[in-house]
Amino acid sequence: MNIFGESEEEDNNPFAGTNHLYASGIAAVADGEDDFIPKGATIYDEINKDNDEGEDIETGSPVDSPINSFTQNTMKHDLKEQEKGMNSFENAAPTTSTKFEPYVSLTMSMAIGSNGQNSAETPDINITEAGDYKDPWGKHAIGYVIQFQGKEVVRRYSEFDTLRQALIRLLPTVIIPPIPSKHPLIKYFLNPLAAENDSKIIDKRKRMLTSFLNNCYAVEEIRNQVVFTKFLNPEYSWPNVLKSPPIAILPVNNLLAPPLNPTKPSPLHLLLPVTKSLSRLDPLAHNGSTLELEKQFAHLEARLKKFRLHLDPSHKIIKQHRLHFHNLGSLFAELGAYYNAFSLQANVISNEDTVKAIKMLSNAIEKIGHGFDVNYVCSEILIENLLNSLEEPIGEILHFLEDAQRVITFRKLKRLQFQIIEQTIQKRELRIKNLKEAQFQMKRLQEALQRNAQESPTIAEAIKHIEKKMSLSPTDDVPKQLQESELRPQEEQPRIEEISGEAPPDRDQISISNRRTTTRKKNRRSGELEPHLLTEHERQQEIQKLFKEIEKLNECFKLINKDMEDVNKSTLQTLRMLEDYINRKMGIMIKSFTKFVINWLTECLKAWKNARLIVNNIET
Repeated sequence: MNIFGESEEEDNNPFAGTNHLYASGIAAVADGEDDFIPKGATIYDEINKDNDEGEDIETGSPVDSPINSFTQNTMKHDLKEQEKGMNSFENAAPTTSTKFEPYVSLTMSMAIGSNGQNSAETPDINITEAGDYKDPWGKHAIGYVIQFQGKEVVRRYSEFDTLRQALIRLLPTVIIPPIPSKHPLIKYFLNPLAAENDSKIIDKRKRMLTSFLNNCYAVEEIRNQVVFTKFLNPEYSWPNVLKSPPIAILPVNNLLAPPLNPTKPSPLHLLLPVTKSLSRLDPLAHNGSTLELEKQFAHLEARLKKFRLHLDPSHKIIKQHRLHFHNLGSLFAELGAYYNAFSLQANVISNEDTVKAIKMLSNAIEKIGHGFDVNYVCSEILIENLLNSLEEPIGEILHFLEDAQRVITFRKLKRLQFQIIEQTIQKRELRIKNLKEAQFQMKRLQEALQRNAQESPTIAEAIKHIEKKMSLSPTDDVPKQLQESELRPQEEQPRIEEISGEAPPDRDQISISNRRTTTRKKNRRSGELEPHLLTEHERQQEIQKLFKEIEKLNECFKLINKDMEDVNKSTLQTLRMLEDYINRKMGIMIKSFTKFVINWLTECLKAWKNARLIVNNIET
């Protein structure tokens, strides 16, 4: 006997015996009537819904809605929008008034809810289509149709990637929203993306690229960038945009340009030191005015590291759980198919005496299979919700944290520039001070010797001897001459008596001169000569040179000081907004996950309670 009456739907079901969600067929019974349940029996319906609208959570993909903004007003608005309608799973829960089986109604409602934009308002920028298209050069690629302000433009994934890289260089102090990861190069060569065969990957990219564009549009600094505006304008060819200003005139290194406007560097920016390593950075070097600021940055950096420390393993665990639930759902589908097939086999052994009992037994077995089918469908919906509400958002947050580290590193490099210039000025000032002190000491010594020379002929003879010795060494450009003398062979060096015009010095003079030359060589290798080894003329020349250097360094110091103020202000603002966004987003994800699991358990429990009711009513 056919359990569907005169209908042959089960026999003609193409999905019977498979893992498809319609493996057990679609029972189009009228207005919630169930031919498995005796009339008058109590049907276990869903648990009472929460009447608090403020706790409703949207099941749609969080990346579909522009909630990842970095302005406080936009974040609050988007989070309210997500909280407002984030319960399509609960809204799609079956009731006894539907004309379909409970799990069928739930699945169809979820299919509609997951494909559309679930927020109360449509996003500012939307990707309407994704598929194969031919570019102006005749190459085929997967293009994404962007709809913005009544215009449509087609962009490839590689163009999204170059846009993000350009924004990173244009805005080094702003956290740039992430885009989906690239297709692995080896996998791309072995199996290139195709619009027909990789629909899941393309759909995911479509969601995340929509989120990327709306996140960028929500950030004022990005929204006002001419590059971002041209990306959304179909009148501009993207390769031409990459070859034109402002991208074409960007400096090679952002450290040699103003942080907020890198396309307009001053000549002094080219004089700033450049370093790629933070090993020289002294985190404790600060004045009293920046102490509180450094504490705030240290707190924010520690908080972001803590987020990453917890979210990174959580992301891996959620991915594993999703795979486990998928395997569990496959087992439920297989069990449902077996029980449905077994319920049909009972009709073969029925006769006139046992037809009633066999029918009741067949209905009970079918209801058990129905329970497994409900478990399978609900598990598949839970898997999709885990992907949309937990796995993708957590992965997106991890990418945000990576870009936040880039911004933090840029600030540290600018701070290192500040410290290097500050330390250089201090060293130059200390050098001038030492030179002046040495010059003052030499004058005092000379005055004392001249006073004593008038009283002692021996001292007068010693002064003449010292003056002759001093005349042996050149007074101008000593380091250069020393270097040239080092490069010439010994026999080619000019004789000392020919340069000075005096008789050759004695052994003591040669010994003193050699010691002085050796000391000069050692100090020259270290970068500077000791002040007492220089002549008065050399000291005066070096003091004048150092004054000019300090004057230029002070100008650079004013410039880097202004850059640090801009970097601190912009970086502190974007890091605070990121911290606030993550805290809010985590609360929404936990609430949504809780309701998804509760609804999953509710639907499964309801199906098994109804199956148990049928089994208990079998007449023995």
